Amino acid sequence: MATLTFADTYAEMNALFCAVFSGAWNTLAQNAASPAVNLYVSLHNGPPGNSGSQNTNETAYTNYSRAAVSRTTGGWTVTQGSGTTFSNVTNAAAINFPTCGPSGDTLTHWGLGLSSSGVGTLLAWGPLGPTTGPDVSFECTSASPGVLTCYGYSPAVNDRVMVAQLPGTQGLPAGFTEGTIYYVGTASGSTCSLSTTASNANPVNTTSTGQGLIYKCATLAVSNGITPAIAIGGMLIQKG
Repeated sequence: MATLTFADTYAEMNALFCAVFSGAWNTLAQNAASPAVNLYVSLHNGPPGNSGSQNTNETAYTNYSRAAVSRTTGGWTVTQGSGTTFSNVTNAAAINFPTCGPSGDTLTHWGLGLSSSGVGTLLAWGPLGPTTGPDVSFECTSASPGVLTCYGYSPAVNDRVMVAQLPGTQGLPAGFTEGTIYYVGTASGSTCSLSTTASNANPVNTTSTGQGLIYKCATLAVSNGITPAIAIGGMLIQKG
């Protein structure tokens, strides 16, 4: 088993997001005649999923279009990891989308890809904020319902959260689905159980123990005259 170094993951993110090539990536730079100058951020009313495309669950509110963000340090901020902190990238400026017309939507996720429209190639996706900051790891019991111990997050009942697989590990505890929005059903300190609906109406039972990442997130309702935006640092992409 091999592990990429922090220096290499940092260089990889700089190459993808800022078109800055260093180290080994300097010799691996794409020689395309027309290299991409922008990445495109999309909004979704459900999780795009790891096997999805840019238009998977993509919103279609009136006047909507994807937002172009330049592959420069003005568009993205890349931070090199160290110790137990992953290398990460965030949006360096607010990302504004077209003002909603008569037909609105309830938005839950963002996506990032290569195309300004159509199916496209999805590079990353995540929940819309506010979030707890960097995603937080958890351990979960096998129980009815499963009990999560969260590290660096004190859940509150009815918090909306998303769970994801830890990079390079086994799948989530059986009973959870990556990208699904859950509600905190019960909470005590750093422990909680989750429910598929609010007020702990449908607790999630687990049939295996395991680990994962948990994000606190919120919906974004858009209606006529509303201009949705992602705040500076509202997108966080990590790579171990």
